[in-house]
Amino acid sequence: MQTIQNAVLSALQRAKPFLEENAAQLTSVDLTGARKRLDDIVASFMTHALEQDANDRGVKGESAKQRQLRITLTADVMRPIAEVARRNLRTTPEFKALQMPRDVTGPAFVASAKGMAEAATIHKDTLIERGLPADFLDQFQTALTKLEDSVSEREKSRTLRMGATKGLAFQEKEGRSTLKVLDALVRRALRGNEALLATWAGARAIHRRPGGGSTTTSTAPVTPVETPKTAPTTTLVTAA
Repeated sequence: MQTIQNAVLSALQRAKPFLEENAAQLTSVDLTGARKRLDDIVASFMTHALEQDANDRGVKGESAKQRQLRITLTADVMRPIAEVARRNLRTTPEFKALQMPRDVTGPAFVASAKGMAEAATIHKDTLIERGLPADFLDQFQTALTKLEDSVSEREKSRTLRMGATKGLAFQEKEGRSTLKVLDALVRRALRGNEALLATWAGARAIHRRPGGGSTTTSTAPVTPVETPKTAPTTTLVTAA
């Protein structure tokens, strides 16, 4: 969640207890709809935030898992196949597919590994004769399946994370709008109660960073301040 989104959520969460604690002073306005909207937005905000965090962790976890699976698959199966092919299968049509893929990860690596597995199947007898285990193709397929599953899970988590991220952006806008509506209603109900209005201003302020400045959602008119004019200064020159 972005810093500003967290700030908007915090403002919404501060506004809620203010409305509850000062309900007796706010009876002159109907806050039913606005308060329900506030509750709904906070709940949705939290849901999207949790989904974003969980799927971000999922993406990172599967990425780490894939690195380890690639290392194992490469060292245990693919490099031995490539070495035998380099020494014994250069003249075959499948030689290129039997070489190690370069600088690829994710789906691209899986595609290259699948191509190698298919080519290795054609030359299974030669590869076994040159020292690979009799079940090397089974080992290859098992490791490849694990890698494919991890890639699929990571892409699924990425998609869900993108959805949660868009949801947070939408809720930020909705939260700002709700704070503006609440601000207008609360100011009307507390007109003349400067102390409580000041407390409300602090509650609904959107702090961009901890201890830093804030943005507000005030609907009160702003009175322009006139800058006083400075009188011109006259310099006297005394004749010698």
